[in-house]
Amino acid sequence: MTRRAGHACRTNLEMAICREMDRQELPHEHRSLRFRVYDARGGSTKYEPAIVARRGPILFLVEPIASARSGSVRYLTGFLQQHSPEIVLVLVTPDAALTGIAPEAYDEIYRASDVGRLTARIREQDPDGIVQPFPKPKRRVKRSRDTAK
Repeated sequence: MTRRAGHACRTNLEMAICREMDRQELPHEHRSLRFRVYDARGGSTKYEPAIVARRGPILFLVEPIASARSGSVRYLTGFLQQHSPEIVLVLVTPDAALTGIAPEAYDEIYRASDVGRLTARIREQDPDGIVQPFPKPKRRVKRSRDTAK
């Protein structure tokens, strides 16, 4: 865990997001909220969002995700199905991983190289307005090779 000016960052990607939020003077917190995500068998998983940015009653939960194969992508999908529409779940991924993550796992997604745009988007959100729609990127689909003719 890396500490910088009272912010506990667990990954370099989280640290980059935090630095940009500080640079744009966007107040945020690290791991300040806790949720439970329930699965179909009745079990649950604890979820602590890496970064929380508040805009009035709207919560932006910003989660750095290393890859589409990350186990957290599955429980984030469950989280979205179970929690308030006033929560905006935002994923930040390495540039190459963006299109590999299923759209049902997030409300918004940004490349690591776009954290400035992410931060500006949160900062500009009207605390009393509706959450602006986010156009989800097209997902990369792997096609099997059919060698039979």
